[in-house]
Amino acid sequence: MKNYALACLLGASLTSLLQRTQDPQKSPAPVPAPATPVAAQPGKEPAAANALEGVYELRSRVTDGTIESQRSRGYLAITKRHMMICVVAPGTDPNLPLLRAGVRSWKSERDDLVRTDIRLGFYTDSEGAVHIDPLGESEVKRIQRERGRIRVWQDDRSYLEFERVE
Repeated sequence: MKNYALACLLGASLTSLLQRTQDPQKSPAPVPAPATPVAAQPGKEPAAANALEGVYELRSRVTDGTIESQRSRGYLAITKRHMMICVVAPGTDPNLPLLRAGVRSWKSERDDLVRTDIRLGFYTDSEGAVHIDPLGESEVKRIQRERGRIRVWQDDRSYLEFERVE
């Protein structure tokens, strides 16, 4: 059945292509010109990028005031409206790494506080079970920025430190 549907689709595409090449009076629909960039539009200034925007690589993880001895790896990408994170850390069982991935929308609250809303997210626990973050849940995060690095605080004594790579 799958092959029949594929053959029908391929046949319809070839028929359409042949009709266009055999009828010289019909020309393909014109391609619209690309939109003028915001910066080139008179009277409109592009929105300034937030200082947090960029791509960051995980450099260290501090848990309860102690730098972890086993190295975690990860990336954090921050755009105008979204944050995307992907982190892997060794678990208690070498065959079951701890994973965290997610996408959140965000906006600055004040100073170094950012409000995030979960769009997609999951993490694994030490037994390898996958847990899904509740869609839409809001959270206020403390994110400090200094000299090409940012710290994403998890609580008063634990944070992830990322270095800007792009």
